Amino acid sequence: MLLGTRRILTLLCAALFIFCASRNIVWAQTSSATGGFIDSSTGNGMRPKLSAGEIAAFIPSRGTFTFPSPYSTQGIRLTNSSDCGGQDCVLSVGYSYWSNINNHTGSDTMLVFLGLERRQGGGGPTLFSYNKRTGQTSNLGPLFSSDTDLSWATGEGWYFSASQPTTLYLNNGPRMMRFDVMTHAMSEVYNVETLLGAGRVIWQMHSSNDDHVHSATVKDSSTYKELGCIAFDDRHPTSPTFVAAKGDYDECQIDKSGRYLVVKENVDGRNGEDNRIIDLNTGNETIFLDENGAAGHSDLGYGYMVAEDNFNPMPGAVRVWQLGQDLSGANQAHAAGQGTLVYELSSWSTGIGHIAHGNSKNAASNSQMACVSNASRDNLPRVNEIVCFRLDGSMQALVVAPNMSDLNAAGGGSDDYWKIPSGNIDVTGEYFIWTANMGTGRQDAFIVHIPQDKLGVSPGAPTPTTPSPTTPAPTTPAPTTPTPAPAPAPTPAPTPAPTTPTAGSATWMSLMNVAESGATLTKTGGCSGCPDGTAVSNQMVSGAGALQFSTDDSSTLRFVGLAASGIGTTPSDISFAIRLQAGVAEVRESGTYMTEIGFGAGDTFTIAVNGGSVTYAKNGSVFYTSSNSASGALRAHAIFFDPNGSVRNVGFGGGAAPSGGTPTVNTVPAAQTGVSATGGSARLGNALGSIVKGVSSYVGPFRTSEFDESV
Repeated sequence: MLLGTRRILTLLCAALFIFCASRNIVWAQTSSATGGFIDSSTGNGMRPKLSAGEIAAFIPSRGTFTFPSPYSTQGIRLTNSSDCGGQDCVLSVGYSYWSNINNHTGSDTMLVFLGLERRQGGGGPTLFSYNKRTGQTSNLGPLFSSDTDLSWATGEGWYFSASQPTTLYLNNGPRMMRFDVMTHAMSEVYNVETLLGAGRVIWQMHSSNDDHVHSATVKDSSTYKELGCIAFDDRHPTSPTFVAAKGDYDECQIDKSGRYLVVKENVDGRNGEDNRIIDLNTGNETIFLDENGAAGHSDLGYGYMVAEDNFNPMPGAVRVWQLGQDLSGANQAHAAGQGTLVYELSSWSTGIGHIAHGNSKNAASNSQMACVSNASRDNLPRVNEIVCFRLDGSMQALVVAPNMSDLNAAGGGSDDYWKIPSGNIDVTGEYFIWTANMGTGRQDAFIVHIPQDKLGVSPGAPTPTTPSPTTPAPTTPAPTTPTPAPAPAPTPAPTPAPTTPTAGSATWMSLMNVAESGATLTKTGGCSGCPDGTAVSNQMVSGAGALQFSTDDSSTLRFVGLAASGIGTTPSDISFAIRLQAGVAEVRESGTYMTEIGFGAGDTFTIAVNGGSVTYAKNGSVFYTSSNSASGALRAHAIFFDPNGSVRNVGFGGGAAPSGGTPTVNTVPAAQTGVSATGGSARLGNALGSIVKGVSSYVGPFRTSEFDESV
């Protein structure tokens, strides 16, 4: 179940020794950071990589520790094996510009969210806390109930607001949402389908530091092709800016001021990725070509961009570009002013990694710093360390901590990308978070306290504010699972042999990771425990009719039911469903629990519609009549979680329709659905559409084109 506000605050008070008065957290100052050392961005000095044994000697099971000399910085271990049931469930923090740490300015308590993969023992997106005064580190529990779609999310692309301490931004299909991690209130920022039309979803979101302007990549919900970029200003909610893709599109991002939109795509078809920079105040667009220094890996400040320049004559060159100035000049190596070189590497053997500048302040860039994190199998200067640097061209670098990531170790999976730190920095610039496997078989999350005063940079962050008046107030709580009501005792009846519905077996317009054999559906692909096996029928029940199916086993998790004609991907998309697992059949309507009944292998279920009334029957005996009315045409929709999970004898017919009802089934011709009922390519296309409608809600690790240049 979800942790309520009172429960979380109780945990905070007990575990963090915080005095809670009227449910307000006590404010206090952060202790100053120590350790770290200054190096030159052009230096060749390097430290030996730490072995798993050396790391184990100073890392605690959870909480604070000190990195060994010459670093001597304070670290915090957030996760351990108990958070994953002994498995390797801690996912990468996501990317360098999505903040996993909240705005904790003036507070003793820092809040952190992490994705703990459910398929590997975790609880899904999970909230952690760290008390900066006492050092107490706590797992506050999953943010979502295990029976909700969002509990399957990786959390990739989610981030804390820069100004609102408990607000987390997340995407759910076409909608951008605000979620309060303490109260669990959920509200919609915007719906891209409402603004731009149906058949669209969003990905790669970003927000200005004042929470007014938001950007996102817009994709086609059927093919997942990038259509372009949207910029939404909640002060002008009916006038979004849409920038259609011109070339090979990657991503887009709004700057911290909310004025400049940077779109990354190969506009001219030459070299690599270019930048389109749109001034939202004037509508002017500037094309910044890759060969002139256009950004690949980058992050944005207030009106400027900190970006890797892969055409620079220096390896791993990072430059600062002012977005309101001319960007057409030739590439420069160490020139002052526009395109200032601020950091570089000593070898071409690897790249810079990921640039994090979530600490940007509304001030001149040359008074600030950014940080980078990467990992390499080679021992190269500053590549296997967390490093921060000034943005003034002084080429001063602060070496903060070893990254503790071993690309040859098993922890973090088989893909190097998930083992590379990709860390991000909090809004104060005092804390950097990343994931590392410590040379072992599991990955964990760590934070280091940055002694930024050594770079002559002072902490700073936006003052926490309340949402703007035009922002919708949180009204929709995250779904919860109600306490099951006692199941009505069904009338005892002998179990008849399963029969095929009189109107014949169902045919399928979409099959994803599911094989069809006669009237039997079986999950044959996807991952264990994931809702990535789906089937959607050609036939529709309209007005009156019944869906009937039988069970092959009583253990695997499946949802089978009737859903609106639009293809969905999650159990909550099914209007009238039966959830089957571990010998219990639950009635779920749009994801909400209604009642339950026991079942065994071979039992037959019927969901019947008659004039809007919906009944559920097992082996011919009605055990629940819905209080919700069915309207419109409904397709059969099945979702399988477990490998080899199946249902058989799936079809449409009379079943257990209430007396007086004349079951009817409408079969939509292929011309109406736009697909062939049997063609493999049509099934693939519909499967992609099926996956996309809510892909951000629960799908496991998934990378889009934005990361192609990362390895």
